[in-house]
Amino acid sequence: MEVLLHGMHVVAIKDAKAWVGMTPFQISMVGYFNLKVIWLKLLIIWRFFRLWALSDTIDSTENMTRCMSNNFSAMDFWKHWHRSFNRWLVRYLYIPLGGSTHYALTIWPIFTFVAVWHDVSMRLLMWGWLVPAFILPEVVVKRVFGGDKGRKMFGKMYRHLAAIAAVFNILLMMVANLVGFAVGVDGVKEMGAGILDREGGAMFIIATLVGLFCGVQVMFEWREMENRRKVAAK
Repeated sequence: MEVLLHGMHVVAIKDAKAWVGMTPFQISMVGYFNLKVIWLKLLIIWRFFRLWALSDTIDSTENMTRCMSNNFSAMDFWKHWHRSFNRWLVRYLYIPLGGSTHYALTIWPIFTFVAVWHDVSMRLLMWGWLVPAFILPEVVVKRVFGGDKGRKMFGKMYRHLAAIAAVFNILLMMVANLVGFAVGVDGVKEMGAGILDREGGAMFIIATLVGLFCGVQVMFEWREMENRRKVAAK
């Protein structure tokens, strides 16, 4: 954490919006590593205090069960981020509001509540409304093409089509979290314009999409390995 903060200065660059003159790659790394700093500092805090709980024979909930960079589903991402709070939300908000029966409707007040729980600000409210808006396409696609239905329809191409959808899922999750916890709406617009307007911006975007597509394929394999381990454990 100290190496990241004192060696890369991404937080200072973000606060000063000092990305003028940077290449598209450098601007994107400012955004990515700011999100990484948020993940890492919370991981350290939560696991440090969980260590003390375990030393006192109290098995508290593990809040971070998956690395930030190992997520391609917006729905699953929030299940593995601040897991104890997620369980509280499921028990006291999600289920009373209708649960999976009215999923497309219940996620709006829940994320609005989470935004206000963090702080009362327009930036966080925008985050609280962007997240469900970005989750809804995934919900629709999973209900229409998910599971065996999609595999029968698209055959061997199903995995690759799912990976393409996952790439845009990742980008949307990054945008939402940059809005809420890093640079705000205006900052995201400036970063996006900086990437698109600079020389080589289009090629960088294409390379990013290809790189994320390959990364998602690795994540798919990782999930299959996890499933095989569960079967073996049984």
